[in-house]
Amino acid sequence: MVTIERFDPLSAGEAGFAAYHAVLAASRETDRPGEPVLPLGELAGRLTRPLPGMGEAAQWVAYRGNELAAFAEVHFPDAENAGIGLVDVVVHPAARRSGIGTALLHAVVPELRARNRRSVEGWQVVAGSAGERWAEALGFRPVRTIVRQVLVVAEAERSRWEVTVPVGYRVVRWTGAAPADLLDSYAGARAAIHDAPLGDSGYRWPAWTAERVRAAEAGARSQGLEQRIVAAVHEESGEVAGFTEVCVHPRRPDWGYQRDTAVVAGHRGHGLGRCVKAHMIRWLLAERPGLRRISTTTGAENAHMIRVNRELGLSSLPAVIAVQQDLDALLSPDTRRA
Repeated sequence: MVTIERFDPLSAGEAGFAAYHAVLAASRETDRPGEPVLPLGELAGRLTRPLPGMGEAAQWVAYRGNELAAFAEVHFPDAENAGIGLVDVVVHPAARRSGIGTALLHAVVPELRARNRRSVEGWQVVAGSAGERWAEALGFRPVRTIVRQVLVVAEAERSRWEVTVPVGYRVVRWTGAAPADLLDSYAGARAAIHDAPLGDSGYRWPAWTAERVRAAEAGARSQGLEQRIVAAVHEESGEVAGFTEVCVHPRRPDWGYQRDTAVVAGHRGHGLGRCVKAHMIRWLLAERPGLRRISTTTGAENAHMIRVNRELGLSSLPAVIAVQQDLDALLSPDTRRA
């Protein structure tokens, strides 16, 4: 017998988090063999206080008898993406092909509808996995392929990071709040991420303004995230021409999470992306010698950034596929039988 219920991180307790984590670990071992699994403490922390930038979160769990067999995590983005629900359904390998994942997905639909979400996207479907076949059976459409890359510090050739600053530019770096004199041009440089392709995903990049930058910085501080920025500043104009961002989580201090990197259109072709990323790596390792990994994701269409990452010593992990389905279609008889 399968029982589905909401999962409340604030009242789950150690046993609840351990059962949730056991499903995650077993799934990762099957779908992403050889990759480190999110530690239990980090998982519990993220469930209790979701990371900023993706909106509110909610979780559901499915029990087979007394054993937790699957969970669903849903994020509800706001602003430009208020019509989308981001859903990740994870089923223990021993419980797959039994309808639990589909039942769990349907259980979250009322909440998606109540929050006026018109479509559902999943961004964590490993290419070639059982999850991809399941999503296809439910009528989800692949809308984007995401390349995953990682820098394993112990295996890296450090000479790759000795990159000079192009003539006419200087490097500025900060932790937390952007300097006031660079805030407006930094917001403009962040908006350059809009040129990065998103495939057919319904997701839209944030509309960056100085106010939104400050709000994002405040959100990172509230979570205790160490948000580092390395920017290339154009000497003549004094404006930010490109930047890269890495966050380190307090519960996982040996891992850096590469976030946005962008170069303003008029300053491309000078190697600024590679420059700021190389300076970021050197800065991080100088101040955090215990850092072991820096991970990043890039749209498969962005061949230039993928190549830059390889030049800096990042290796590739199995790609993931973003899939999309209209909410109404999830209620059709065909998807209920998948």
